[in-house]
Amino acid sequence: MTKRLPLAFLAILLIVLLAGLGVAYGLWSETLTISGTVNTGEVDVGFSGPWVAEWVEVNGTPQLEPKGKDEAAKCYATAIDSDLTSDGKETIKVTVKGAYPSYHCLVKFDISNLGTVPVHISRPKAGEGTPSWVKASACYPEWYQLHAQEKAWASILIHFTNKDGVNENSEYTFTFTIEARQWNEAPATVNQGDTTCFAPPEGIEPVLQQ
Repeated sequence: MTKRLPLAFLAILLIVLLAGLGVAYGLWSETLTISGTVNTGEVDVGFSGPWVAEWVEVNGTPQLEPKGKDEAAKCYATAIDSDLTSDGKETIKVTVKGAYPSYHCLVKFDISNLGTVPVHISRPKAGEGTPSWVKASACYPEWYQLHAQEKAWASILIHFTNKDGVNENSEYTFTFTIEARQWNEAPATVNQGDTTCFAPPEGIEPVLQQ
């Protein structure tokens, strides 16, 4: 007669065998690794120029300032690198000396996308305290898109008359800002608004400032 092993012994033997298999399988392993590098782009917008044109109105007719009088009023504009962490020039400083009624100073400049990320730019917005007779215009609609290396033009016109109540020997200041946002964070209303921009009278050419 064949002797049967006790069930308790068979259970213990099965557990020992399974444990041995587990150890054997645990010695066979492999690790998979994923690595990568992300290089980010750059939002970088700056000014080029500026160019300046000056003229006067004589009995309502625009013309260059006559010789001998052209030193009475002078307009200067300079682009300044005000953010050393980025390329380009972020500020334009305008100074007018000796302005008088019907004297005009036009400062023309462009906004360039110097970075890699497309941006949308706003039209110039006047800051608090800017006189009504200092106006900005843009040759592009509101929130205009600029791809890398593209540019758009804008200008500032400074001009007052005897009706504007400007005092002699006084100082007036103004500011305008242009905002640039990465293209996917700009307002939903894009490429809207008037695109008429200021220009000097025919025959008067803006001069690049040094």
